[in-house]
Amino acid sequence: MIRDLMTPDPVTVHPDVPVEDIAQLLLAHRINGVPVVDENRRLLGVVTAADLIYRAADERFEPRESLWKENFWVSFLNPEGTHPSKAEGRTAAEVMTSKVHSVAPDAPPSAAARLMTDYRLTMLPVVEAGTVIGVISRRDLLGRLHALENPLRREEREG
Repeated sequence: MIRDLMTPDPVTVHPDVPVEDIAQLLLAHRINGVPVVDENRRLLGVVTAADLIYRAADERFEPRESLWKENFWVSFLNPEGTHPSKAEGRTAAEVMTSKVHSVAPDAPPSAAARLMTDYRLTMLPVVEAGTVIGVISRRDLLGRLHALENPLRREEREG
């Protein structure tokens, strides 16, 4: 079951957390992404290292004239209620992927493996009753595979 492999009580962020802080969290905890949750730990989205790298690449490769000028034109030209692109985002809410795949804690590991393979994901939030209770990563699944392939572990199961 996913519950046996997941990382419980994962690092999460709220929608208003700045992208710089998210980058620091990913580096400090050596993780590839974080669920974005509301005050009740309900899943709103996910921010991954890829989201932040995409944003940084846009900022580095396309020099911007003036942030003031850019914000003026964006606010002038964009209709009310539109949001900046992921590359322009400054908070978790602005850079997160909101259409998120997740798994239940009682699902088999193969369900997580299939989603990760099909959608090229590095991690999945584990959600129970609408609340994020953990995450499962490729590394977690790889650890399970390693344990199954380890002859000593096989003998323990068979013995």
